[in-house]
Amino acid sequence: MKPSALLAGLVFALGACDQLGPQESALSTPVAPSEVDWARKSGANGVSGRALIEAGGTSHTCAGQSANLIPDSAYARARMAAIFGSTSRGMRAASLGAQKFDRDDPLYVSTLRTTRCDSSGSFSFSRVPDGVWYVTSSVKWQGASQLEGGSMMQRVELRGGRQARVSLP
Repeated sequence: MKPSALLAGLVFALGACDQLGPQESALSTPVAPSEVDWARKSGANGVSGRALIEAGGTSHTCAGQSANLIPDSAYARARMAAIFGSTSRGMRAASLGAQKFDRDDPLYVSTLRTTRCDSSGSFSFSRVPDGVWYVTSSVKWQGASQLEGGSMMQRVELRGGRQARVSLP
């Protein structure tokens, strides 16, 4: 290959690295405090639900695992899209492994709410302020040859004392 062609290819490749898509850009931009300050407040809403997968005549739940309530932000939307392929509802198969990120934004981590699923796979969050939230949990078990189940997400919008019921997946 001619040096000029090699140089042109290298310049093109480096230029492409600078052009991040909206999802990658949102994941590399820190969460602005003003974008999630509302989520730290107490509210009149509640979210309850259950994470359950029926497989092979057996019910598998999130019992003992965490359920999370994540406030909406550009970073959270990009993260949900990267993990679940959607910002409204999705599931990521356990066989795919965990989605890896360079780092977790500290503000994203500090504003999410976490609880444990009870023995039946139920969870609840109380005193949740108005806003858009993402509910996530995992239902995983060891299959014959690989990890089965997966991680699940559903978007909920809460306003005016709403008590939302979520079924994952």
